[in-house]
Amino acid sequence: MDDYHLMKQQAGITWYLDLEASVEEAEDVAIETRPQYQPWRAYWPPKCERMMQIWLQSEFPEVLSWRFDRHLPFDRPWRTWTRSACALKDRAEGMSCRPMRDTAEYMNSLPPQSVLTQVAKASSDVDDLIRKCKLHTADPSVFHFLIPLNLYKTEKPYLSRLPSGTELPRTNIRTESQVLKVFDVSGYEPHFTLERSGFQYAKSPIRMEHWNDSSVCSEYIPKVEAWLVKHLKCSDAFVYAYNFRGNDSVDSKRKSTKTPFLRAHCDATAASCFKRLNLYFPDRAHNLMKKRVRFINIWRPISTPIQDCPLAMCDFRTVAPADLVSADIIFPHYPDEAYEVLYNPDQRWFYKKGMDWDDVLLFKLGDNSLDEAPLCPHSAFMDPSVPKDTPSRVSIEVRSIVFG
Repeated sequence: MDDYHLMKQQAGITWYLDLEASVEEAEDVAIETRPQYQPWRAYWPPKCERMMQIWLQSEFPEVLSWRFDRHLPFDRPWRTWTRSACALKDRAEGMSCRPMRDTAEYMNSLPPQSVLTQVAKASSDVDDLIRKCKLHTADPSVFHFLIPLNLYKTEKPYLSRLPSGTELPRTNIRTESQVLKVFDVSGYEPHFTLERSGFQYAKSPIRMEHWNDSSVCSEYIPKVEAWLVKHLKCSDAFVYAYNFRGNDSVDSKRKSTKTPFLRAHCDATAASCFKRLNLYFPDRAHNLMKKRVRFINIWRPISTPIQDCPLAMCDFRTVAPADLVSADIIFPHYPDEAYEVLYNPDQRWFYKKGMDWDDVLLFKLGDNSLDEAPLCPHSAFMDPSVPKDTPSRVSIEVRSIVFG
């Protein structure tokens, strides 16, 4: 049997990881959406052997021998495939961006007032906290948000990581810029918790001699898992992914580095989180869901103590359901889902200035508890208050599933 037909036979198990199958446990926490047209469905999965062979031979022939193994979560060769495949498209197409909308246009795009009432009350509580703590702000900074186009009422936003040989546009996501105040939580970190805000800052004294793919997998991740169990008082923690981010080219051959992501987003939807649980724990997922399961990102800067491009968090208490728009992210081996974020003036954004080597930021990607914040929108931003000669930020994030 040739490789192509072998992959077809194993579709949904080893190569095509289509996460569209429903997961009952996620339905209660997922934001309801109506069916929308998905342009990428015409290209994925490949409909014929010729299309498959064009992809593999021209873009990343390594996939012919690669198979998904849930026991090897860090074996993600598409990081290099998609980086090379998308680089040309990034330069050719780019992201469409337009200036801020005027007041009338923005008001016309808002959801009904009844939807926002509860969030506005929570935003008022957060504003009281800001005043009580007298939180300082960075200089007003530019953030990028999804434009509420009529297109998205019928066509789902998407970002394609498919090979450049397809005719599919890389994305239909269009953004606009907003100038926001970002509040510095330094000295008042305990007021912002995973339970209420969807994020929290903590001290994690894990020292690393070297930061590279090898040391992260063999040393850093086991230490993070052990620290999570102790810090969150949970029964177990499983790290399934990691990313370096930064513009630093040092050790580029030993680090799979992405640039900071300068757009408001959430890394996962409720549905994609709990489908991922099935991906790594197929025999136990149903029983695991009967108890507490959280999906948490642990982010820390490697370049300290000043970051030119820190990570800002939007307190979940200030996020309206209508602010979150589900979007597809299509990789060569599976389609994932995340949230794009619409701008809402009730949102409140926070960061911690000058994070040190032992500072970490934890934030929610998903949670099967209905009593706590399930997620936290976030975005990197250029901090105009730092010195002009500040080195480019380098950071590492690990994504975990926390049990109990």
